[in-house]
Amino acid sequence: MNSNSLPRFLLMFVCCMQFHCIQNRDDLFYSATEGNQKIFENYALKNSACGANKLPGSLALGRVKIDDAKLCFRAIELTSCPSWNTEGFTPDPCKVIGTSFR
Repeated sequence: MNSNSLPRFLLMFVCCMQFHCIQNRDDLFYSATEGNQKIFENYALKNSACGANKLPGSLALGRVKIDDAKLCFRAIELTSCPSWNTEGFTPDPCKVIGTSFR
């Protein structure tokens, strides 16, 4: 390497390392097990508050996007007990929890 190449190489190396540390895709997802556990926990809390015995409509088969799960949890929290106790009711954000099989 000549004298101009080394600073460029170091700058590119540092930039790549920073991007990798910030954009770790695993930090954006729950595992399927962890996602399902958190969904069941939120359902159990709402069931306890509303005197219901509702189960989630489906299980996550792959990784669950944390942001999507948090929207679902917030929707569960904000759902009134009469709506929660309605047969077949599932909050819309919980119906579309994004999953990834990567």
